[in-house]
Amino acid sequence: MRIASLHRYPIKGCRGEDLDAAVLDRLGVEGDRRLMLVDAEDRFLSQREVPQLATLVPRLDGDTLRVAVDGDAAATFGLDRSGPARSVTIWSDVVTAHDQGDDAAAWFSDVLSLPCRLVAFGSQSRRTLDPRWTPRADAETAFTDGYPLLVVTEASCEALNGRLRDPVPMDRFRPNVVVAGAEPWAEDGWREIRIGNMTLDLVKPCARCPVPTTDQRTGARHPTQEPLRTLARDRTIPGVGAIFGQNAVPRGPGMLVVGDEVVVGP
Repeated sequence: MRIASLHRYPIKGCRGEDLDAAVLDRLGVEGDRRLMLVDAEDRFLSQREVPQLATLVPRLDGDTLRVAVDGDAAATFGLDRSGPARSVTIWSDVVTAHDQGDDAAAWFSDVLSLPCRLVAFGSQSRRTLDPRWTPRADAETAFTDGYPLLVVTEASCEALNGRLRDPVPMDRFRPNVVVAGAEPWAEDGWREIRIGNMTLDLVKPCARCPVPTTDQRTGARHPTQEPLRTLARDRTIPGVGAIFGQNAVPRGPGMLVVGDEVVVGP
């Protein structure tokens, strides 16, 4: 097996970018969901309630963020990861984030036609994992839904598409690591994978929300809620939900490269 592709999502809920190599730190892929938009109540925004986030195309270069609107003219912002502190809510977690200023807030509010602000996970930010699923007490994540990494396999996407009238691309599932050469649904039984000198602990099947029903180019929802409907019928775990992919936690920092061999641990 090998890594087929690598991806990160600079702003939570917005379109992702493909990587040839991914540097991993304690929070996952560097630059992955370290930025987030929050509403007027300082609660996170995602494609669940704002599907047009998929039309925003962020590109990150160090502390410079460039965001295009589906290919139209882009705006550029300098990031301040030690900016004014702001308490924001993501799911049940209250996190200290760093506000990115009025110019960014005005631009995103105008584009999305709703009041919002851009915040960064920075020098004062901490967010530990759900203790029911964490491999260690000090494991952390940034503005992901709950875990540093999402691992999926090409074979499982192909198997799912074999059950769908309208096949869906892999980007619907917003993975970080896509593995080629596995059997369909083999990842269900994985507990760890080794890639070079990196080890990833696979800690929980990924319960899917309506986001995979959203076209990651246009923001349009699928008219019959696919592929979620088929996953709910065929791939539901009681108490977890309709699943696709595995949430993962890196054991330490390192680098992943497209083409790297993937070995399943004991």
